[in-house]
Amino acid sequence: MPGKESKTERPTPRRLEKTREEGQVPQSQEMLSAVTLLGLVGSAALLGPWFVQWSKTQIREGMSCQTSVLANPQAFNGFISQKIIDTLLVISPFLLILMLAGVGGSILVSGLNFSTKALKLKTEQLNPMTGIKNLFSGENLVKLLFSILKLALIGGIVWLYLKKRIPTLALLQWTPTDNLLGEIGGLILGVVLQIVLALVAIGVCDWLYHKWQYIEKMKMTKQEVRDEHRDTEGAPEIKSKIRQKQFQAAMQRMLQDVPTANVILVNPTHVAVALRYDPDTMQTPVVVAKGGDHMCEKIKEIARVNGVPIIRRPAMARELHASVKIGESIPEKLFTAVAEVLALLYRIRHSG
Repeated sequence: MPGKESKTERPTPRRLEKTREEGQVPQSQEMLSAVTLLGLVGSAALLGPWFVQWSKTQIREGMSCQTSVLANPQAFNGFISQKIIDTLLVISPFLLILMLAGVGGSILVSGLNFSTKALKLKTEQLNPMTGIKNLFSGENLVKLLFSILKLALIGGIVWLYLKKRIPTLALLQWTPTDNLLGEIGGLILGVVLQIVLALVAIGVCDWLYHKWQYIEKMKMTKQEVRDEHRDTEGAPEIKSKIRQKQFQAAMQRMLQDVPTANVILVNPTHVAVALRYDPDTMQTPVVVAKGGDHMCEKIKEIARVNGVPIIRRPAMARELHASVKIGESIPEKLFTAVAEVLALLYRIRHSG
């Protein structure tokens, strides 16, 4: 029994498009997390001073012991409602940036793609045994090892960053209250920035790996490529029959124009060219039909039935057959020779 054919061929564009329609796209959770965290750090750097100032104001108001808000339930409810609205308005820019970063990261990793097929419930995913097998699969073990290494890397980055700033941390107890939040925020922003840079590097590596893994998974066998090409382009025998029918239809239309010709130039048995010329509507004679061998005999047969003159001009017939397509005018260098033929026919018709 022959072995299973190995998948050695890169996936075709049609295969990739089909898998995208089914919701199968390369994914990288690490890259998505890095982009989202980068958006959060960017928003904190941009809006951080304003947010810190707002927080100071809220703390100051909260510690002012305003008894008016406790005068009655209505005043207290109004105070709380206003604070909730203010908080939502303050954090809304951060949420918006996070949302945009998440969507942008997803598009960056997987491209812009929407598929309803990916939302369908797969019953095999509800099977507990399948879940247990997946839990201890080689891929999940690699993910676990990767997560441990990532956690160790982030922990090392945080430790090295804070180790260098131990003197700064020790002086925080003497920092004025107005500057305390700013100092703490600067330290947090610095360590988070170090973590983000590391996660971005990890995310890029993870993205490239998953993209490579996706292509490897989508690879096709030589037979699959041939089958797809056949399905796309059509079987050779079918294409041959279609071309044959198209050729027959074109020849039939061409033969229908033979009775409209003024003259048939022949070789005499191998080539026939039918010319039509109307001085009122045409500037030059036009080839309305042509053919060799069997088609030559058909053209002459139709010409005899319809009374179209047949003139033996071997050189002219061969040149017109080889260089002029059906429906095209004759070349300028043959104007004189064709004009002489047409003049001859005119004299013959009017001599009697």
